[in-house]
Amino acid sequence: MNQLHGMLGFIDGIDIRNKQNAGEGRDRNLSKKEQIYQRFLIFKNFFSAEAPVILCEGETDNVYLTHAIRRLAAEYQDLAGLNDKGKIQIKVRLYKYRHSSTARILGLRDGGSSSLNNFIATYKKETAKFKAPGQKHPVVILYDNDSGAKKIRNGIKQASGATVTGNEPFVHVVSNLYAVATPLLNGAQESKIEDFFEAAIKAVIVDGKSFSEENEFEAATQYGKKVFAHKVVRPNADTVNFDGFRPLLNNLVLAITSHVAANQAPAAATVNP
Repeated sequence: MNQLHGMLGFIDGIDIRNKQNAGEGRDRNLSKKEQIYQRFLIFKNFFSAEAPVILCEGETDNVYLTHAIRRLAAEYQDLAGLNDKGKIQIKVRLYKYRHSSTARILGLRDGGSSSLNNFIATYKKETAKFKAPGQKHPVVILYDNDSGAKKIRNGIKQASGATVTGNEPFVHVVSNLYAVATPLLNGAQESKIEDFFEAAIKAVIVDGKSFSEENEFEAATQYGKKVFAHKVVRPNADTVNFDGFRPLLNNLVLAITSHVAANQAPAAATVNP
């Protein structure tokens, strides 16, 4: 299947260049060939995934989550464990946002609530066509529980009929797709993943600039989430306090274990002699 994946990706890359040379943009509606490729990618990477998949809103979230899981691995054996060399190995796949053919076809090049909302609708439409076995592992959308969550909640309602408030530990959307919002703590009305860091780490100065959690910030005096993830969190991951991530990791584990429990084959009936 990996060879087929590579071949289809190569063909898609040629199609992109041909259409760019003809003056067509990259973000047009998918052609029939691209729709088939999209269906294949959804089946391979998500529907029949070999481990639970977590889709965050962006690559900075992946950095935070990776190191939080690693630091708290002993408490979350559904998320990480030790390999045969005694090294911590994460048991879930964090979807990596890349400017690749796969990401373009799936509509997941940049992340964000709009991309994830579109993914929910596409996932429901495409998985309804699958007849082959799958769904062994869940796909979990993790999103910030803030003003931008409205699009994702609407997408969940359209796909599942469920009304989402953001207070749920997780929501089953459709098939093996679930959604987890960042927990609302201490009576807060909104939350985002950066809220789970201590104030001290968010107060670190980088190149004379302070950290801004906003998507738009003053670049002359502030740095954003990418710098925070790669120049503050990642290099200091061994000393960063990730205790604040426990409520979030608890909810991810609940979504994963609930899916496993719901999809276990029933035990064979026993007959008394």
